[in-house]
Amino acid sequence: MTFTRRDGLKFLVASAVAASSGPALAQSKTTRLILLGTGGGPTPLPTRNQPASVLLVNNEPYVIDAGNAVGRQLELAGVGLQRVAKIFITHHHDDHNADLGTLMGLAWSNGRSQPIDAYGPPGTKDMIEAYKVYFSPNATVRMKYDGRNADPAKLFTGHDVTPGAIYADKNVKVTAAENTHYPDHGHDGAQHHFSLSYRFETPDKVVVFSGDTAMSDELVALAKGADILVHEIIHEERTRELFTKKFAEQGRSPEEAQRVLKAVLAIHTSVEQVGKIAAAAGVKTVVLNHFVPGFDPTMTDEMWADGVRKNFPGKVIVGRDLMEVD
Repeated sequence: MTFTRRDGLKFLVASAVAASSGPALAQSKTTRLILLGTGGGPTPLPTRNQPASVLLVNNEPYVIDAGNAVGRQLELAGVGLQRVAKIFITHHHDDHNADLGTLMGLAWSNGRSQPIDAYGPPGTKDMIEAYKVYFSPNATVRMKYDGRNADPAKLFTGHDVTPGAIYADKNVKVTAAENTHYPDHGHDGAQHHFSLSYRFETPDKVVVFSGDTAMSDELVALAKGADILVHEIIHEERTRELFTKKFAEQGRSPEEAQRVLKAVLAIHTSVEQVGKIAAAAGVKTVVLNHFVPGFDPTMTDEMWADGVRKNFPGKVIVGRDLMEVD
């Protein structure tokens, strides 16, 4: 039997998911999932914020992605910024990391004096180090005149992670898998850009976040048997219509529109494909997230969910900002 690279990736993911090393999980049923931002893409939208979610386990928040306005959304969700200690970034597109540093800074400005750690693909550590420099003038003034004595430069830490078990404490075990959002698995000469999916195992639930991805065997392996799969989605037909119209209005050629559209569709997951992934993984519930197009008044919940249900018999939830998912 031939053992391929993909077989190896599946084995590594399965081994990491099955591993029981690390701190024992607290025994209580207190896992809550709140969607903070459900829109896809870097353009601010009137009805959906950029991607972010928070998983509350024993009332401790774990933030997944930090798109624009994540701080405001946390406050609206009743999660005080000073409580934020752990942030997980799926990949380095600005709709997912635009407010990573800002979230850490706002947490400190709102009274946090304990460490804040950010975990994400390579580049995360450099981002946090750069943000410390950016934040320094504000921190200096606040420490001098506002009575602050906790130096944020000593509290903010970025961690570069790659596929496998990446974090564990008394509440969660977190495993990462590389997905297919970046063509050729992100290989760019000697550099490897990672786009990650995350599996959170808590005392009473398993919640998986796809991040941005196309069809992915690694994600299917990571999500096996999960209670909840939070998955990105693109409506191909409506996206094609809107792209064609937008490019025409901007005076750009139909050929350019088709070229860009082809690239976008290749790195995201259609409504039918989301159903296939959820069914193959055997998850109980799929929560739709990162909607593309994110603002289209002609789109109904049924238009999103019906395509998923063609291939998935389980529960389908069309996510909205500040929705809490049981």
